[in-house]
Amino acid sequence: MLENADKMALIHEIELLIESDPNAPISSFSMLEFLELDDLVSMRDALLRSKANRSAENEKWFDELCKK
Repeated sequence: MLENADKMALIHEIELLIESDPNAPISSFSMLEFLELDDLVSMRDALLRSKANRSAENEKWFDELCKK
């Protein structure tokens, strides 16, 4: 049962990350339930990397804007 709770927590985290990622690779949240726990962890990690990259790009853009 713990695995199901872990899976639901991961799905919720992924849903929040997908909502903030314009390049998210999934279009339907309902499909997440069919993925294995390892696949969900991989997807979450990829979305976290994407979020970090977007944050770094935004920071660089903001720094350039402030220099002008």
